[in-house]
Amino acid sequence: MSEITPENVQEQVNIFRQMQQQVQNLSQQVSQMEMTIGETERTLEEIKGVDENATLYRAIGSVMKKIDDNSMLVEDLNEEKERMEIRNKSLKNQIEKMNIELAEMQTKLEPVLQSIQDNNDKTSK
Repeated sequence: MSEITPENVQEQVNIFRQMQQQVQNLSQQVSQMEMTIGETERTLEEIKGVDENATLYRAIGSVMKKIDDNSMLVEDLNEEKERMEIRNKSLKNQIEKMNIELAEMQTKLEPVLQSIQDNNDKTSK
């Protein structure tokens, strides 16, 4: 991150706000991913109690497809869940790193902004 000066403070504030927005977007993705993981876990739990010969269907878009091999469905769902958990962990790590960056930026921005405010207060008197 570049040095923050009174001359480039507006640019740095804009970068700070963009990063905050990115963190918010990533947090929404994490929430959606956690909901999807939860749905997949509930589906797997429901399938556990079903007879091996039971007829199961899987939604593919707006179409329901009959499943020929229930054990293959369980395997697919477990793989999907694992991929989602990895992606979710990655998103959380990104958020954590960005929050650290934001805290550092805020620490550097506050004194410059305060100095500008103090100068404005002096000139307006």
